[in-house]
Amino acid sequence: MLDPDLFNIIRFTIAAIPFVPFLLKSLRDMQVVIRGVELGVWVTLAYLTQSIGLVTADAGRASFISALTVIIVPFLDGILGAEIPAYTWLGAFLSALGVGILELSGSPPCVGDLLTLVSAFCFGIHMLRTEHISRKMKKENFLALVGCQNVVPWNLKSRTPTELSSMMSSFPWLAILYTGIIATTFCLWAEIVAMRDVSATETAIIYGLEPVWGATFAWAIHGERWGITGLIGAIFIIAGSLMVQVLGSFLDIDVSEDSYQMNS
Repeated sequence: MLDPDLFNIIRFTIAAIPFVPFLLKSLRDMQVVIRGVELGVWVTLAYLTQSIGLVTADAGRASFISALTVIIVPFLDGILGAEIPAYTWLGAFLSALGVGILELSGSPPCVGDLLTLVSAFCFGIHMLRTEHISRKMKKENFLALVGCQNVVPWNLKSRTPTELSSMMSSFPWLAILYTGIIATTFCLWAEIVAMRDVSATETAIIYGLEPVWGATFAWAIHGERWGITGLIGAIFIIAGSLMVQVLGSFLDIDVSEDSYQMNS
């Protein structure tokens, strides 16, 4: 079995290739490098714990546990001083209940489920830090910031040339190329382009469907099957996630409209 850390090293190496020119440019500004490395640490921990967790956890179940990032972000934001709305508490309760129900279905709970939850927390911290850093950084430095993040996984685990050469023959290159080019580089680009035309509410619904697609592919490719209990748990997680995202989007729109009317 391929080591998860080595998988992530190759994945991010492939993903970093398009950003090499911007990465070289970032060396002139150490603040970009420092912030990029910080974000890279969080996203590396997130992907590493996710990869290790998937060694023992069901892919379908892991995709729904990962959806808890939607709940974790506002909670972490609340710890930092932001006010937590009532609908966030309700959404968190529904999602936590869903995870509990999900753990009672299918295969028994395992360490992989816990690592997937840790991954969700790391992704949440990464999102909060990205928001904070991006608001204080010039837009022309964003691509360099992404490049710095992709460099961090290279230092996960040193390998000798002999070890690397022996691994290359049995490497799952198709999976590596897909995750590096499609799941990392292309998805990053597509998200930036799509957000120019897609509303926040539509985006929330699309992100809320991510675990559904994860479970669907796990069903089609790995043959994972859930009972009624697992489906109920999945529905609770989706409902909790969408409640936080969709209601938050509607309230933001209402506040913006009220502010506009007051200024008119």
